[in-house]
Amino acid sequence: MGPRTTPADKEKLVQMDSIFREIQTIYDAGTPIFAKENIRQVGEELRRFQDGKHNDGGNITMRGVNGVDYEVFVHPPRRGPPRENEVPGGLTWIIHYHALEYLTSFKLSDIAVFDLQSAYLPMKIGAIIRTRNENVKDTPLRPAPPEEDLTTYWAIEREWKTSEHYAQLQEVLANVEIPIPLTKVIAVASGRPVVQTQVNKRRVLHHSLISDLHSTLVRRGLFLPAASSTKPYIQDPAYTQRDRDILRSAEFTILDDPQAWLELDDSSVLVCINADFPVADIVADICRPALIIWDKKRGPHPYWTVTPRVKAMIENEYIETKFPDHECFGNLVVLVRKTS
Repeated sequence: MGPRTTPADKEKLVQMDSIFREIQTIYDAGTPIFAKENIRQVGEELRRFQDGKHNDGGNITMRGVNGVDYEVFVHPPRRGPPRENEVPGGLTWIIHYHALEYLTSFKLSDIAVFDLQSAYLPMKIGAIIRTRNENVKDTPLRPAPPEEDLTTYWAIEREWKTSEHYAQLQEVLANVEIPIPLTKVIAVASGRPVVQTQVNKRRVLHHSLISDLHSTLVRRGLFLPAASSTKPYIQDPAYTQRDRDILRSAEFTILDDPQAWLELDDSSVLVCINADFPVADIVADICRPALIIWDKKRGPHPYWTVTPRVKAMIENEYIETKFPDHECFGNLVVLVRKTS
């Protein structure tokens, strides 16, 4: 038998249902769920937490999809007892992005934790505690020195550039016709290049794709002259200092969340490989990048269905081209914006 529903629960369910219907009506009217101004506001609040001013939590004001400002309390992470051989690491404050279906549906088990005050918020701030495992059997290798990290990174990239997959990708990029001059390449959620103390091939290739895409499009003369010397932008809240050191040496400009969304515009190229948040929903609300490379399956979360807004954007405004198959890249597609 499931949990018993009390009269108070029933009353709350009525309130929840009313909120879900209202949010759906707001969405159906064409109102952006992720507006740039709201993203900017959340970013400013996030900075305060990242600066160490609210490590114990704190009140912040955030705007809901209904246009109303709500004061909500951001809770610090719960520090449970560490597992065997596990040592707590640093605290990282991040933004959680919530898709439309998350905002308009629920399970009965959600009733107790459902917060009416934050129900309209598509973005929330939370914290994660990093941990490291001190079991020598699990992590036998010590971190490599920085110069060795970069040597490994370049070796993986060089090997990829001699592969059949790379040749196939170059053929795809050679035939891409982009309707407007480009100004930047922006990649989000490409993953940490260092996993369990070692440079990871899959994650290196994610970043190699970004830099090679940038250099190929520049070589083809598809960038505005003033923008052709820019470095590709990358953003992933999971990056550690070691990751950042490698990636800066590999000629990337690293952005802090949510700066990538504020930089993204119609003259941008967007790359997103297997993100764990609703990228397509954000993009459909804020701009129409000239070129998109992203994971067709939209991510693993059960709430991440393809919304009508995303579906209309892809079908009506983009031409889809298959991305060459490769075990390290998943089910990627190339979307090129149609000419007006």
